[in-house]
Amino acid sequence: MGSKINFQNNQIYYTSEGQGNTLVLLHGFLESTEIWDNFTKNLSSDFHVIAIDLPGHGKSSGISETHSMDFMAESVKVVLDFLKIESCVLIGHSMGGYVTLAFAEKYPESLNGFGLFHSHAGADSKEAKINRERTIQLIEKNRLGFIQSFIPDLFAPNNRKKFAAAIH
Repeated sequence: MGSKINFQNNQIYYTSEGQGNTLVLLHGFLESTEIWDNFTKNLSSDFHVIAIDLPGHGKSSGISETHSMDFMAESVKVVLDFLKIESCVLIGHSMGGYVTLAFAEKYPESLNGFGLFHSHAGADSKEAKINRERTIQLIEKNRLGFIQSFIPDLFAPNNRKKFAAAIH
């Protein structure tokens, strides 16, 4: 079931399903809670699964021009506090992994563990930072065009064909 809570006079969307130990799922850049739908469906029979649309993604408000990883970690904490979740296992995909690491640093007492899914704990290389700056420039020039070209490249060529209807 999806709900929204107030965070700094804006909305943060989350889903919450199942019962048991809490597992929190954080999506990557340009994604939303929807990437976790199949996982949630399967995991919610044994766990309390929460998926959160990070600020500026999915059904959550864009709160400022930029959202730091610490800022997004704070939004996750606000959702957990609202739901009275004292501890959880946090799983972050890609950018959500960076948010997971920021959360672990800021709120270690709230974690039973965490995992990085297609993410890493090391600092970005110089080349990765240059590529991120290029990406920012592309987004500033043509946000919709960037998204339309970026999303299909997240899939293997065979899966692009297989899931073409869903990757619009």
